Amino acid sequence: MVFENSNALNKIAVVTGAAGFIGRAVCKKMAATGWTVYGIGHGDWQPSEFQQFGVTKWLNADVSLENLQLLVGDQYPLSIVHCAGGGAVSASYSDPYKDFERTVTSTAMVLEFVRLSKVGGVRVVVASSAAVYGDQGDVDFFESSPRMPISPYGFHKMASENICESYSKYFGLSVSVVRLFSVYGDGLRKQLLWDALNKFSAGRCDFFGTGNELRDWIHVDDAADLLCKAAALQQESFAVYNGGNVHATTNEVLTILAQMKNSSLFPKFNNEVHTGNPKRLTSNCSTAHEKLDWYPTVNLQDGLSRYVGWHNSEGKR
Repeated sequence: MVFENSNALNKIAVVTGAAGFIGRAVCKKMAATGWTVYGIGHGDWQPSEFQQFGVTKWLNADVSLENLQLLVGDQYPLSIVHCAGGGAVSASYSDPYKDFERTVTSTAMVLEFVRLSKVGGVRVVVASSAAVYGDQGDVDFFESSPRMPISPYGFHKMASENICESYSKYFGLSVSVVRLFSVYGDGLRKQLLWDALNKFSAGRCDFFGTGNELRDWIHVDDAADLLCKAAALQQESFAVYNGGNVHATTNEVLTILAQMKNSSLFPKFNNEVHTGNPKRLTSNCSTAHEKLDWYPTVNLQDGLSRYVGWHNSEGKR
């Protein structure tokens, strides 16, 4: 028997990986739109800190059946936004099993928790990645495009998606998968843009790759808005959405950053190519536009300017 969710009026949402870069933005957006937010993940997050992001209750713990139950008690959520998981291609090469646990196992835990709860009306939203598409040439990816990952990170994201579809098909769970492309913005302390600003600050301008790698850049606020809309709106029992915004090469983006940093440096690339680094990774987001009425609002110039401002004031803390 499936029980109706008695907490429907409370609009409780659980965000996994809530202390992370994307998770924090999701918590803040969910709270701003009327949700009571419970967070779980890793980090010594004090009440004065997590409350700033709209989190009412925080649990510093792995995503497991026991810990999810400990977090919610008898207050079952209407939605779980699963932002926990591996966050870098490089880490999936250095420790593939850990990346698998963070991405695939944690997703299975969330889905199994909802299945075992037998509470109806719960929407699970899983933050996936454009890495599932791999490197397929000069094309924009649709949700129906073949998935051909070229890194352990991408394979783990694809496995996570497959488990989501299985739980939706065989156990009746409502699940949305959101494939985020190149997310950036205030609070990002890793990956290309973070490394670039640190290098520019130190007078360096050397970078891996060709500079011609084409990416689909989306500000974290727009990514959070997409995840929240997927959590709040009625959809098919299993749905997939792309989340991107502006197509630009790594050379174009790093040149803008260098100029904003008041630097006389220009990015230089070593022209080396890594097998896990696609030449192009860009999206068509018409499905999210049409079905969720989602449209990104932060253009690349403004988003990068905000990121540089954040790095100047808080990035070294």
